[in-house]
Amino acid sequence: MTTFHQHLPANTVGRDFIVGDLHGCLDLLHAELARLQFEPAKDRLFSVGDLADRGPDSMGCLRLLREPWFHAVRGNHEDMLIAYVYPVVQPYAFDDPAKIFFQNGGRWVLGLDTETEAELMHDLLPRVVALPYVITVGEGASQFHVAHAELMTGRVEEGDIWSTLAGSPVDQSPKRVLTDDLLTDEVLSGMVEPLTWGRRLVGQVKVKECTVIDTPAGKLLVSQQPMHPGLSLTYVGHTPLAYMVLHESHFFIDRGAYDRGPDTCLLVLCLGEEQEWLV
Repeated sequence: MTTFHQHLPANTVGRDFIVGDLHGCLDLLHAELARLQFEPAKDRLFSVGDLADRGPDSMGCLRLLREPWFHAVRGNHEDMLIAYVYPVVQPYAFDDPAKIFFQNGGRWVLGLDTETEAELMHDLLPRVVALPYVITVGEGASQFHVAHAELMTGRVEEGDIWSTLAGSPVDQSPKRVLTDDLLTDEVLSGMVEPLTWGRRLVGQVKVKECTVIDTPAGKLLVSQQPMHPGLSLTYVGHTPLAYMVLHESHFFIDRGAYDRGPDTCLLVLCLGEEQEWLV
């Protein structure tokens, strides 16, 4: 059974961190956690999804799902992997799952030996299937959410990827940003497409009209509408950017780590840092 929304309590013994799209970059994550002096017995790491594909160690990143301190949401790459292996588990199905998966960096599965393939199939894939699409942590003023792409209803209109999917009831409701009280299984179950593929909100951001803040983690662009009324701060990835962006309560933190370029990085934020930057 698909998990759409998971609630976790606030961390009262250590720190919480949020990491952008991993895409197989386990080495970069280890370097960041060492720099931050991450303590697995106390600290937690939240991932915005897209653990595998494109980078050098997809299996290593998927193995993080065994760690009690690691919490991830499902992104479009998790859904493509599930569709490739056993599509009946999906709330929707790809017309040609292998083609879609391989076009988006999934060819690493073809090089697995027998033992590793069995590990993927029998241990790691069930963990991927069990991932929620949204995680909410804590309550009250300190509450935050983690999702992959965006918390916005309505059809995603970004190319033809979603047109290759079949069998899913498509959300025909008007486009609106969700609020905390709308994060229910009933609502989320009808909007898997925007949860995993949406880029409409980040597309609204007008860079020249943003406030630019220099932070230790790089530039942060704050839009003219940084917070959406009724929606707690929501960390998302999916769209590789040259800087962090805050718009409509969505904090975009994917810096395109898998590209390994001079202007890319794996961003790991310590919860609470962004509040100091904004003040």
